[in-house]
Amino acid sequence: MKGAKPKLTTANRGNIASLPLHEEPQAIHFARAKSLLPAHLTPAECEIWNAQAPELVRLGRLKPHFATAFAEYCIILNRLITARRELDKQEWHLVTGGRNGEQHRSRPAVAQYNDDWRKYNSLVSKFGLTPTDERSMQTGQSDLFDGFDDF
Repeated sequence: MKGAKPKLTTANRGNIASLPLHEEPQAIHFARAKSLLPAHLTPAECEIWNAQAPELVRLGRLKPHFATAFAEYCIILNRLITARRELDKQEWHLVTGGRNGEQHRSRPAVAQYNDDWRKYNSLVSKFGLTPTDERSMQTGQSDLFDGFDDF
């Protein structure tokens, strides 16, 4: 039978049951993240851990056996932040003079920064920290061809 949808008012909402969403309290995620925090991180690296680890715990992406890899993520991100700050102060390039005249070259720290960025980018994708990587981690995406192993 087709017809107009009923208008929901406060008087006729009695027949609609809303299910409560089950969310764990934030304190639990912070406690789990803190219990996984490696002792060797510096205060700056711990700051990154404390900012991002609770959310990854909530999403189920930070488990005890992933703590070392996430610690490396925090170390590399801190190195990138520090290097970027220093390179912005000093200029990213330097000018040298020689028999070929004036040449503009990248500072040696730029090469290290680029190497750290590549490591960072790899770890970001492993933890699903970009929208594209997060979509690939959602259920239904990776198990698209599950069940074909029996053939």
